[in-house]
Amino acid sequence: MICAHCSKSFAIDKIDNQRGKGLSTEIQCPFCQAWLGKSVILSWIKIISFYTGAVLFAWSYFDTEVRNIGIPVAIFAILLMLVSHIMDNLKVRQAPEVEIVDNSEHLKKYR
Repeated sequence: MICAHCSKSFAIDKIDNQRGKGLSTEIQCPFCQAWLGKSVILSWIKIISFYTGAVLFAWSYFDTEVRNIGIPVAIFAILLMLVSHIMDNLKVRQAPEVEIVDNSEHLKKYR
């Protein structure tokens, strides 16, 4: 996995902290401590479009009367699933707090 905040790659077994349940689960990056998660809406779109496409393909295979409308709708559902899968990346849900460093003494030397 690649962190959306620090762009560092880490293995799934390196994840120590996790919060939330189901599709709204968030993980914490082991390097920058940012909380990362995926979109719940896109996950639901993927699930619904996959099962819609699978059911319509199976139904169209066995029932010839449904084939004229079932196949195009199933193809559209599968394409919707693929597009939503491409769009569904890890996003930063909560960025780590940045420490404010007072370097005014250091900057005064160069003025």
